[in-house]
Amino acid sequence: MTTRYAILGLLSIEPMSGYDIRKASTDALSHFWHESYGQIYPALAALEGEGLVRLLPAAESDTRSRKVYALTAKGRRALAAWHKKAPVERPFRNELLLKLFTADEPSDVLAHVKLLRKQETARLEEYARIEARLAREAPARKLWKATVRYGIHRSRAIIAWCEETLK
Repeated sequence: MTTRYAILGLLSIEPMSGYDIRKASTDALSHFWHESYGQIYPALAALEGEGLVRLLPAAESDTRSRKVYALTAKGRRALAAWHKKAPVERPFRNELLLKLFTADEPSDVLAHVKLLRKQETARLEEYARIEARLAREAPARKLWKATVRYGIHRSRAIIAWCEETLK
């Protein structure tokens, strides 16, 4: 069900094709959300059927004949109503923690902790680039910055946990 709201949210920024939605999902949301083509296109069809999005007329200059969708007023209301609902909690699953909990020998799994530390350090560097880009290109988007700050705090906490675990 959340796919529909991810799509409505992306379309609230600007009209997009299914390809554009997937690209925005990969480029802008991938640190905390993911949508596949297999989820996007059926959801777009359903949203159009419900009158929450509409297909824009094809631009004459668009030789690829892309289908570009825009949010309708009804879609904006649906997105606003969803914003007011509490997020659904998902069960927490972490394979690394399961391996740590069930391992007999620390040497069997500590390489995984070192790898996680390396990955989170790289994420921190990526978040710094994103934060700088947002400051330049979208300074008014304070809530976009909040999502990046969440990632920064999360990565720092995971790195601290890795350091503690490795000791």
